[in-house]
Amino acid sequence: MGAMSDSADELILKMQHLQAQAKASREAARLRSDLGRLKTSAQKLAREARTEVEYLEKLRDDAEKQQEQLRAAGLKPAAAAAYLAARTQAEDANKQLVRARAKLNYALDQMGEVDRREYEAFQAEIRAETHGQLAEDPLFNKG
Repeated sequence: MGAMSDSADELILKMQHLQAQAKASREAARLRSDLGRLKTSAQKLAREARTEVEYLEKLRDDAEKQQEQLRAAGLKPAAAAAYLAARTQAEDANKQLVRARAKLNYALDQMGEVDRREYEAFQAEIRAETHGQLAEDPLFNKG
C-alpha cells in the first residue's frame, strides 16, 4: 500500500509542478510582451530629448555670451534692442530646457522600467524551468 500512495503523491506533486510551470511561463510571456516596442520607443524619445537639450543649451549659452559681449562694450542705446533680444532668447531657451529635461528624465525612467520588467520576466522563466525539472524528476526533492 505504501508504494501505491507514494506514486499517487508523486503524481500529485508532478501535477502541481506542471501547474506552477505553466503559471510562471504565462507570467514570463506577459512580462515580455511589448517590451521590444516599449524599449525602442523609450530609446527614441531619449535620443530626441537629449538632442533637444543639447540644442537648447547651445542656444542659451550663445545668447548669454552675446549679452556679455554687449555689456562689455558698454550698453549703448543702439545695442539695447540686441541685448533685450539676446536676454529673451536665453530666457526662452531656459524655459524650453526645463521641458526637454523632463522629457529626457521620463524616457530614462521608461528605459529603467523596461530593464525591471526584463529582470522579472527572467525570474519567471527560471521559476518555470525549475518547476519543469521538478515535474520531470519527482525524486529530485528527496534526500
